[in-house]
Amino acid sequence: MSVEDAERAVAALVREHWASLLRSLIAYSGRVDLAEDALATACERALEAWGTELPAHPVAWIRRVAQRLLIDELRHEQALARRRHLVAREDSAEPVEAAPGAIDDRIEMLWLACHPALSSESRPLLALRFVLGVPTERIARMFLVSTATMAARITRAKKRAAAAGFASTSSRDSPERSDDVARALSVAYAAAYFADDTSTDDLVALVQQAALNRPHPALDALDVLISLGHARRHARVDADGRLLTLAEQDRSQWNASELTAALRRYTLLVPGEGYAEELRAYATIEAAHAVAPDIERTNWALIDAAHDRLAQLGDSPLDRLERAAGRAISGRPIARADVDRLRHELPGHHRVLVVGAHLLRQEGDNLGADELLRQAIELCEYQHEREALRHLLSSDATEVALDRATPQCR
Repeated sequence: MSVEDAERAVAALVREHWASLLRSLIAYSGRVDLAEDALATACERALEAWGTELPAHPVAWIRRVAQRLLIDELRHEQALARRRHLVAREDSAEPVEAAPGAIDDRIEMLWLACHPALSSESRPLLALRFVLGVPTERIARMFLVSTATMAARITRAKKRAAAAGFASTSSRDSPERSDDVARALSVAYAAAYFADDTSTDDLVALVQQAALNRPHPALDALDVLISLGHARRHARVDADGRLLTLAEQDRSQWNASELTAALRRYTLLVPGEGYAEELRAYATIEAAHAVAPDIERTNWALIDAAHDRLAQLGDSPLDRLERAAGRAISGRPIARADVDRLRHELPGHHRVLVVGAHLLRQEGDNLGADELLRQAIELCEYQHEREALRHLLSSDATEVALDRATPQCR
């Protein structure tokens, strides 16, 4: 077995079994923080060991190695004696078959990660890193902080989780955690969406299962929002990998059946407050795009009303950036004061520079607009979005290459 084959095998195992393995290791050791570290180390060791031969039972191999690492660490902490009854026999390490129709382990783990013993700011962070496997640097970018700052926050959250002595609990018994779970899923999907990652399909299915099995206003609204955006996936990028604006997209490539189903669910959303209402407002924006035959006949008044509602819920810079981008996409003017404020609040955010470029072009300063676009290209981490910006730089177009499917966290 080659090194490349071993890497693919480990990647597939992490993708398919991480949550179930982590859940069993937490139950095994009673330690949230040590379980993740042990599992990650076991996966690293698999990369080395499986380069010669793939074990007959890869999941059991990972589980056994992680269990041994946990035992070593617990002994190091002189805590093994209190947990001997948790130590599984070697023959109990085989994976347990899930019951037919059982809920995804990641859903249960998301509810566990959003434990009330953690601060409201820490819950989505632990869920993203701990359960959904979003890299720390990507979480940092989504929350507009440095990677070092985010790593420290996640470490503190893990220590707090360990000190609280988390026990496995059913998501059915803790509906009050649904907002935090929805927020974590929203950010995870946004990260995958902007990176044009194939994991978006898996996350869409996870959100739909969560909304179906654990109905809650925030999860219902997130399901609609993500489904509406995801239905456009086949029209977002051209054959050369360039991100297409809404005006450029061939709407016949949008998935009509998915849009219809999502719009039907949208009509069932009830106005409310809090995060669920924020998601419903964003779903309204997506619904307006979904039903428009073309960009010119989009109901921009409805979209503006949704942004007004978002402003009532909280004056977030990211919401205002979204609003400015919407005005740019529709060809409407942007106020200089609004752009200046965004550049002050979100320094170094490449989409703010793109909106600023649109402002300069509407003022006739094409050279200044091109300079801002060059800066945005340097700052943008996503290849397909960089290509869209390069296309914008090399053309006389005034449209802004900004397209969204789900809000960033506030």
